[in-house]
Amino acid sequence: YQNDAYGSNGAKVITNTFVNNNLTVKSTIIFDIATEDIQGDLETILMNSPTRIIVVWAEALYTSLILQKALDANVLGSQFTWILSTSISLTSFNQTDREKLIGILTVEPVTASIVNAPINTTLLHAAYELWQKYEPETFPGLTNVDYYALFAFDAVWLLIQSLQQLCSIIENNSSSCLSFNESSFCFDHHFINSDLLLNIISTTKFLGVSGPIEFNSNSTDRINGSYY
Repeated sequence: YQNDAYGSNGAKVITNTFVNNNLTVKSTIIFDIATEDIQGDLETILMNSPTRIIVVWAEALYTSLILQKALDANVLGSQFTWILSTSISLTSFNQTDREKLIGILTVEPVTASIVNAPINTTLLHAAYELWQKYEPETFPGLTNVDYYALFAFDAVWLLIQSLQQLCSIIENNSSSCLSFNESSFCFDHHFINSDLLLNIISTTKFLGVSGPIEFNSNSTDRINGSYY
């Protein structure tokens, strides 16, 4: 995993999930994003390990660099099963190297439409129309919108709906529903009605542009509508 907050937190969650499902993580290998190199000798680490399954948690750019290191160390192909968390471009690899990449698995989140599950097409078309109207130069085309853009849209839409409901509950729908507890130290600022807002979020469900949206108080993950 890459050695930043994204990488270390992701590795921690993956490890905990494996442990909770009786799977053993024998070792973790760090990819230093500053030096763009793996800490330690990759070939020695993997060849001396009893496991033959490697899970890579890194952004696409670093994943490509990690795979190149693995190619150089000759630890791909039939010896190990590599599972990636993001898609990568193969254009940087020559034909010989590409053959060694055969068998690599990629597991990444996709929207409901990819698996023919329902989405809110009305909301999606409205969002696309606004995008093309106000920022046409950034619109990539209907078929080229990144999945994470749709996930982000649904997250913002959930927040908007929850704030609207929060303000309708608080008397007179006044600006006080969005008040913060001020502090001279910026990290001590907090939303006064945060508990109520979180309760509303956990009970709000709707059909979004990426699929069904629903949460509960026991998890930060969607309890419905997640597809890979």
